[in-house]
Amino acid sequence: MPIELAMWANLQAEYAGWLILVSGILGAAVNFRTNEIAYYAIVMSLVVILFEWPRSKRQKGTSIPRWHQEILEPALQAIGPIGSNYFIRFFLYLCACIPLFFLLPTMLAGMCLFCASVTYFAAGLRGERWAAISGQDGRPTQTQQKRTVVSDAPTHPPPRGPPK
Repeated sequence: MPIELAMWANLQAEYAGWLILVSGILGAAVNFRTNEIAYYAIVMSLVVILFEWPRSKRQKGTSIPRWHQEILEPALQAIGPIGSNYFIRFFLYLCACIPLFFLLPTMLAGMCLFCASVTYFAAGLRGERWAAISGQDGRPTQTQQKRTVVSDAPTHPPPRGPPK
């Protein structure tokens, strides 16, 4: 089974969103001449973080959802192909990272978002699409319900070999 590139792209874009937020705040605090780009970076980072927070369902079906993912999944499903098509994400992130290259603190974050967009392009070429982890009615799937069972901790230490 080949590597699912969408999972890599999701993590890259999620971390890029956090990096854009930090670099945008830094750019606004330092008071560069182009403060508008820093404000753009802050707003864009929040959009990227909210857009990337829900993980996609893996092909194996062994996806572990993020905390409170069920809140954002219906919104991502409601916007249709913008949320599920990775070619559209590639184009949106490619266009969104261009202004970030014009301010020093946001250059690295822009490069991270660019790498995430290229990974989404590769995932789109492989035919991958975003799919919700929870069922259509919003309830967790059987795989998620099985994973929520927590076993008791061991009560006895493991056996040890004889001392040397």
